[in-house]
Amino acid sequence: MFFALSVATTYILTNIDGLFAFLALAATGRKPAAIVGFLLAQVVVIGGAVLVGGGAALLAPADLGLLGIVPVALGFREVLKNRRKAAVTEKNPPAPGSIIGVVVLFLALSTDTFVLMATFFADTRPELDRFVLSGALIAVATLLALGTFLSRLIKPTPTTEKFFERLAPLVMIVAGLYILMDTQTDVF
Repeated sequence: MFFALSVATTYILTNIDGLFAFLALAATGRKPAAIVGFLLAQVVVIGGAVLVGGGAALLAPADLGLLGIVPVALGFREVLKNRRKAAVTEKNPPAPGSIIGVVVLFLALSTDTFVLMATFFADTRPELDRFVLSGALIAVATLLALGTFLSRLIKPTPTTEKFFERLAPLVMIVAGLYILMDTQTDVF
């Protein structure tokens, strides 16, 4: 169960940008679209991660731990990107106008989550995949509940957005390093 909670924590922390997008959409009166779009995007992310992770396990089982390089590299890329844009102020993109636009927005914000989840599914022993899946489902439920609750209380601020933008890449790096290590959850 601790493993499932670790997966859930990783999933949540790599989806903080999605939480802020949810809050931004809800603040513009589009909470139903944000809920539906978020859930549909997470179905695609988790389903795709299961398929990619399972496929990777069939192709190169001995080298699956090396998939941890991907989240580490993406994490470092995000750290560098955050440093470059620290001096530049960005305008927020316009809110998408349809459910499809909302789904695409959440999918674009979930690429790091997809990579981590696919890697977890690929690198974890098959009998433990249910914990990876349950961790992902716990995270989705938590993010949805948190987004719905927070949308009633607070509006996102640039300071909190910046904090979580800087935290998410570090989580990716740590999760990638965990995947690179040989642990009891590994296939080999």
